[in-house]
Formats: sequence, C-alpha cells, structure tokens
Amino acid sequence: MTTTLIVGAGHAGSQCAISLRAEGYQGQIVLVNNDEGMPYHKPPLSKKYLRSDNPEATPLRAASAYEKAQIEWVQQSVQSIDVASGVVSFGDGSQHVFDYLVLATGARNREHPELASCSNALTLRSIHDANNIHALVTSGNEFAVLGGGFIGLELAACLSELGKKVTVLEAADRLLGRVVAPEISEKIFAGLMLMGIDVLTHCQDTIFNLTDFRVTGATTNAAGGQNNEKPQTITCDAMLVGIGAIPNTDLAAEAGIQCDNGVVVNASLETSAANVYAIGDCAQFPHWQTNSNLRLESVQNAVDQAKCVAKTIATNTPTEFKTVPWFWSDIGKMKLQIAGLPGENTHRVLRESDGAIALYHLHESKVVCVESINSAKDHMLARKLIDKGTEVTPSQIQQGTDTLKSLL
Repeated sequence: MTTTLIVGAGHAGSQCAISLRAEGYQGQIVLVNNDEGMPYHKPPLSKKYLRSDNPEATPLRAASAYEKAQIEWVQQSVQSIDVASGVVSFGDGSQHVFDYLVLATGARNREHPELASCSNALTLRSIHDANNIHALVTSGNEFAVLGGGFIGLELAACLSELGKKVTVLEAADRLLGRVVAPEISEKIFAGLMLMGIDVLTHCQDTIFNLTDFRVTGATTNAAGGQNNEKPQTITCDAMLVGIGAIPNTDLAAEAGIQCDNGVVVNASLETSAANVYAIGDCAQFPHWQTNSNLRLESVQNAVDQAKCVAKTIATNTPTEFKTVPWFWSDIGKMKLQIAGLPGENTHRVLRESDGAIALYHLHESKVVCVESINSAKDHMLARKLIDKGTEVTPSQIQQGTDTLKSLL
C-alpha cells in the first residue's frame, strides 16, 4: 500500500485529500495541519467574520467527511523533507514515510519593515489574524489600510460598513493595478468614494507616526481621493496591512527542490523531485493560456490544482493542469469577478447596463479575459467562451449576454 502525505490543510491540501479518495485511491492518506482546528474557509475572514458579534470559522467540510475518506491527521509542523528517503520529519521529533508528497504550504503575508513591531498594525491570513483585527474593530473608530489590493479593499469596505472612518493608502497610481484594467480600477475607486472611504494613491513616500510600538497615523505625498495631490496627514487607531504575499518555499528549497517565486512545477504540477507535487498559493506553474510560468493566489486555483494532482496520483498517469482561472472579491456591494488572464496586446470592450459592468479582453477576436462588477451572467459566460476559444465581435459584446450565449 502506498502513502500520500499532504503538507498543509488549507483549501488546496484539504481538497487534495478528499479528491484522492473520490478518484479511487486505495492507499494511506496523511494530512499534515499546523493550524489550529479543522480546515476553514478563508474568504469570509475579511468580510462576514469581522461584521459578526460572535464570529466563528466556517469549516471547509464536516469532520465526518475526513473520517469517511479514512484520512489520517497529523497536527504538527514539518521541520524537514528527505526526498531521497521519502521521509518527512515533524516538530516533535517524529517522522513519517511517503511514496507521494504534496506540498500545499500556501503563502505568508508580506510585512512592512517599519510596522512589524507595532501592536496595532495587523495583516490578515488566518483565523488568529482575524480575531486580532476583530478586537481592534470593536474598540477603534479610525482605520488606515495600507495596500489597495483585494484584501485591503475588502477590509476597507467592511470597516466602512461598520461605521468606521477609513483611509486607503496605495503606493501605485491606481487600485488593483496588478490584477485589473484601468477601467475597472476607476469603477472600484468611485464605488469606495461613494462609501465615504478616502483613497490615496501614489503613496510610495509615506512617513509613519509611531508611538510606544503603535502606529498613530501617517503623512504621505499622495494623489487621488480628496487631497488634490497635496501632502496628507492622517490619524488612525489601527492600520491594516495588505501589501502582498510570499510563497512558503523554505521546506522545498531546503530539500533541494527547485524554487523561483514559488515551488516550480511542470504541466502536471510535479516538482523537480519525482512523485513530489506542489499546489495552491505556493506553486509556480506553466499556464496554458499565457504560455508563461506564474503563481496564482486564489481559492479556485488551489481547489482545481488539488483535484488535478489527486487524479494523477490515483491513476498513476500524469494529468495536465488546464483550467480557466477565475477570481472574485466582494468589496462592499461591488462583486468583482474575473475570468481568464488578459495577457498583453488585447483589445478591450466595455459594456455598462443598470449598474452592471463587464470589460471583455479580446486577442485575435477570441475572449481571453472578462472583468465584471455585479454581472454574474457575464462572468459565467466568460468562463465558457474562454474555454472554447470562441470568437466574438465588439458588436456582439455590446448586444449583451443573450447574444453571447447563442454563440456557445
């Protein structure tokens, strides 16, 4: 009997364990979890969880699901991996052998060096982080959010809905600059301003006001918002930091596995070490759509990669990972959804109707990406259009979803 050992029990690791059994794998499955409690959903932590008077984590699945699948738990941290011997060593000195190893080690938040020692400058990734932020939310009224990415804007909107005064500080010239087109950035910016959130961009040069290991405010030569490009000084009871993530590759690198902004894998998600795979936020993989190596941080990507690796191990046949990536973010009442990856040299077509927005990216008449706000129909259609490589015209896009659906 073979043994598959999965390091990390987040969205990717948990799904891989369950999918192995669903694919008919008969061997031993060991799920290593160094987090407290059962695996839980992380997206609600920046929204529903903070709005609740008595917040509770939402389990990914019931404990009975793991029991039924005969998945064994190891509540430990991994200290080292010996690939040649097929042995993992744990923090308590114990060891476990494996035939297949799946690295689902995720990523960790990037810290700001000037704020690392501040008790009221917090990041969000785990239930522990969410509890710390929840405690500050109940006692504070003014908040600064450093970073205009998904997590930062979700937190800003949530705090505003709770009646807090919120200022967003973004170093770049626009919000979500790494993930959405300028047209969508502008719509998100406008929506946040309507919520009463002050958004300051171009905040590369920011001086933080620190007192007794606490951040009490900041001064920045920012642009945007309501400051008319003049230096701004803000005050805050706490600062929430969302300035990106770093893949957890230490274990893999120390084991001699190739890493480069993630654990490097091939098209079937296998690492440079035979029978060792990497999935989720920690994996850098060749993407079929862009013909380049990239790392995606999303629940959908983690789940899909987990299913792919489970099929490869269960059938002992390499399975190429090829899915249409999609993402979502709930920023107040704005539901931002993205299907596909835009790449370069695309033609953009924007359609707006009754508060819904859809931005189609076309490359040689084929849909390669669609960014939408409050338009679930466009998002669901986009995933099918991209998958099938359907050709469309700007006129057909402007005619709406019924016309686009007929093309399928």
